[in-house]
Amino acid sequence: MSQAKFVAGIYAPTRYLYAFKDKLTEEMLSTCTAFILSKTEIITNAHCVAGAPYIYVVVGTKVALEKNLIKVEKVRFAYHPLYNESIVGAFDIAKITLEKPLEFSDTVGSIRVVDKDYKLNNSSEVVTVYGYGVLNSIGPLKLRRCDAKYISDVNRADTFNPVQTLYFTTGDSKKDGEIITPGDSGGPVVSKTNGKIVGITTSINGTTGGRGMFLPITLFLDFIRNPKRVKPLPTSLTPNEAKFIASIRVFPKFLTAYNKDFADYDENFQLQFNGIILSETEILTCAHQVHGAPYVYVIVNKLTSNEKTIRVTKSQIKIHEKYAFPGLTFNIAKITLKNPLEFNDNVGSIDLVDKDYKLNDPSEMVTVYGDMILHGTMRMRRYDVKYLDGAKCKSKLGDLFDANRLMCYTFDESMGDLCAFGGPMISKKNNKIVGMTITGIPDATVIFQPIAPLLDWIQEPRVGRNQKRRI
Repeated sequence: MSQAKFVAGIYAPTRYLYAFKDKLTEEMLSTCTAFILSKTEIITNAHCVAGAPYIYVVVGTKVALEKNLIKVEKVRFAYHPLYNESIVGAFDIAKITLEKPLEFSDTVGSIRVVDKDYKLNNSSEVVTVYGYGVLNSIGPLKLRRCDAKYISDVNRADTFNPVQTLYFTTGDSKKDGEIITPGDSGGPVVSKTNGKIVGITTSINGTTGGRGMFLPITLFLDFIRNPKRVKPLPTSLTPNEAKFIASIRVFPKFLTAYNKDFADYDENFQLQFNGIILSETEILTCAHQVHGAPYVYVIVNKLTSNEKTIRVTKSQIKIHEKYAFPGLTFNIAKITLKNPLEFNDNVGSIDLVDKDYKLNDPSEMVTVYGDMILHGTMRMRRYDVKYLDGAKCKSKLGDLFDANRLMCYTFDESMGDLCAFGGPMISKKNNKIVGMTITGIPDATVIFQPIAPLLDWIQEPRVGRNQKRRI
């Protein structure tokens, strides 16, 4: 323990943790790792404490048994205000402030963190990772350490946020004790060069291959010094400003466009898209976001505590008959609700442009609405753009782009990661919907579908089994 006296263990009642609330409800304690900065300051992952009314801290022990625990009430720990339990690694850090200072000894002590200007840019540098992770899915929770190397940017292209999170590899997964396992979360990543904390373990990529993910500690020094000074990002849109936006949640394993990409994901994993409220019973969205699904969920009033979720079956979803995956044209669908929505200050509709409206002025400004990920947090936002003419879109997208039916605009990646698919594009001249975002590609060109050419289809009454289509 004298070699790892700065390592602590964390116990929390699993049933309360945000990260596990939908998975485990039994009366049991989750185990994480942490590190000691001072006699009263301890750092760990946010997902190890967020939501818990209390936690336990254990120090100075090689085996994290449930004894000699220090109970810490909720008021004495804080997690980063931008932490999002649904996004792995997003601002996943917490600070615990003990009421009674620790007694430092040969087996209990502190460790320093690197300075703010420290750069993690040497892929050959070796670090040491510490944790109480469980080996082979069994106990005891024995403190271990293993050396690791960073993975370069090229090799970590699957990282959720390459600016905020880094991957490292450890030893041979077949050798007991050389890999990162459940329970190592929150543990310190220590430089072998200067002996200081350079990162905090936040997740593992499976239990084989010795691969883990950590947060560079330099990004969180302000939070560590004073958590109260780090303010959460305000919601860009008020409920009233977003009252005509709905969310569409669906299991990707059903979707024609995504089922292969998400075949190995948990059966409960869902994707979220956008929809547009046209009336008390009509929701407009992209065809690829519902095509193939036996049912989807429509969420309205999502920015308030009165959020409402409505289950919609396939029979209530009308997909344009000319839509064909993987094509982008006619990528439109209309959902008809069985029970009308109750319109109020926070739930309402928006008008469509007239059939003769032309998107032919490249200088015209329009506003795009939808969910976007900014600083690791999904937020409902809007931003102004200028659309590009057909020739420019064609030159960027080639055969993927049908200039007769689609248009595009350039998205500034500094504004976040665009997830506004299915969201409306609204004219700043008449405040009506002129288009709907369909998809985006890596060079930040976003494709949208003009509404006017599809107006007849959108406004066509739904034809039931016993009704004849009027000619």
